[in-house]
Amino acid sequence: MSFRSGMSEYDGEAWDALIASEKPSERSFLPAVVRDRLHRTGEVAKRRIDMIPGSEQFQGLLMKALGGFTDLGSRAARASVRSGAVLKAYQKRGHDVAEIEDIRKLPLSEMDKVKPRLDLAYITASTVQGAAAGLAVSGGELLGVASGGAPGAGVVVGAMAADAAAVLIASQRAVAHVAAYYGYDLARPEEQMFALGVLNLGTSSDVTKAAAYLELNKLVQGLARKHTWDQLRQNVVTKVVEQVYAQLGIRLTQRKLGQAVPVVGVLIGAGLNATTLRRVVDDAEHAYRKRHLQEKYGIVDTAPPSTVKAERDDTIPIVDILDAEIVEAEPDVSP
Repeated sequence: MSFRSGMSEYDGEAWDALIASEKPSERSFLPAVVRDRLHRTGEVAKRRIDMIPGSEQFQGLLMKALGGFTDLGSRAARASVRSGAVLKAYQKRGHDVAEIEDIRKLPLSEMDKVKPRLDLAYITASTVQGAAAGLAVSGGELLGVASGGAPGAGVVVGAMAADAAAVLIASQRAVAHVAAYYGYDLARPEEQMFALGVLNLGTSSDVTKAAAYLELNKLVQGLARKHTWDQLRQNVVTKVVEQVYAQLGIRLTQRKLGQAVPVVGVLIGAGLNATTLRRVVDDAEHAYRKRHLQEKYGIVDTAPPSTVKAERDDTIPIVDILDAEIVEAEPDVSP
């Protein structure tokens, strides 16, 4: 769908590139060999989880551990983005901006000139973290747990949760950093909800990417129409963040379990963390560039074609989770 009418040449070309990148490509129509490989990866992850003593409680333990890690961590990640440094970068180029929101008034072309490359620092940090946790989440460690020759399930769950939480917190900071350069402040509750959609997009697999775009589009529509989010309070935001982070953490952990092998556990951990952060930064830049243009030109519904069914639809329904928490909290937040 094209909305180029009325756009500047720069914005129009940027918009076309953004929309083109969301369309199902040839790789979306997965050949049988790729589908089989994805299926086997999922089965391997399941078997490795089953090897852990008390595996029937594994997911519950992991989600509980992730919830504890991520609420405080996500807030710290957002707070660690220095908005003053972002504003100073724009001021050095002669732009009169006093608050992060002032950046939104600038043309996209100016934003693109000021924003630095943010991916390298985050990729490096996540690689180190992944290498440190690699052995704990590798197949070799899990096999050791199953045979009684390694630490108990609690230790393994803790290592997995710490690694997944570290990736998510780094991803949260990366999203907040990108958002600031496009004029969006994650201190605002509604911006935290949109950032969750960006994280869902950035950590999705190729086969669930289209569904993640649809979910992000629902968030954009909710923001544009004010939805019911004027009722957002910190207790609601906290509950939504905990739920979504826990599900994202499960997703990342299963991905590592499915691909890790004993000999290269460290390399797998480092490589997957680096890949995750690269994709998160790329998708954050895509999402905030697109949102800037949507708001500038009054574009709301840009749902991409949905002709390809995902092999495993693990996209997280953030809007549904948010709506449910708002309804539950209504007696507490009504005037």
